[in-house]
Amino acid sequence: MNPKTIKPLTLPSLLLADRSQLPTCPAVYFVLDGDAVLYIGRTRNLQQRWLAHHRWYQLKVMSGNIRIAWLECSDASLLVAIETASIEHFEPSLNRTKVGGEQTKIFVYLPEELKADLERLAKSHYRPVSNMVLTLIQEAVDEAKSEGRIQSDDRSQQQKIDSDSE
Repeated sequence: MNPKTIKPLTLPSLLLADRSQLPTCPAVYFVLDGDAVLYIGRTRNLQQRWLAHHRWYQLKVMSGNIRIAWLECSDASLLVAIETASIEHFEPSLNRTKVGGEQTKIFVYLPEELKADLERLAKSHYRPVSNMVLTLIQEAVDEAKSEGRIQSDDRSQQQKIDSDSE
């Protein structure tokens, strides 16, 4: 396939926020911000890939208009060749760059029953367990911040400065 014939802006697409509605097909995907191609990748299951994509948080904070466009590929053996040719042609800015933002690993030991419940919850949301855990933690932290039970770093540091100057 000649990548010059691929027009990412005319491909089917969804907003990044709607990634759970992506089809489960094999595809080469294009992350778009307006008419700029930011990232190109390939997958055998588009929806599953984007429920746990390593660039999701980085892209989420960039703009509310990030879209995922896809070129369905019924012959999965062609995915690598199409992706490689597309990256070479479009030269997306985020391919071959480090993922922005710091990440920390946390190990959690769970009782078997809780682990089984978490696995069922993740499966019902079509997500990997690690992504489901991250979502649950983020929701709990956001709720605690909105209720004033914890403060953001900016407010905590300002209070420390204020108390040091007294």
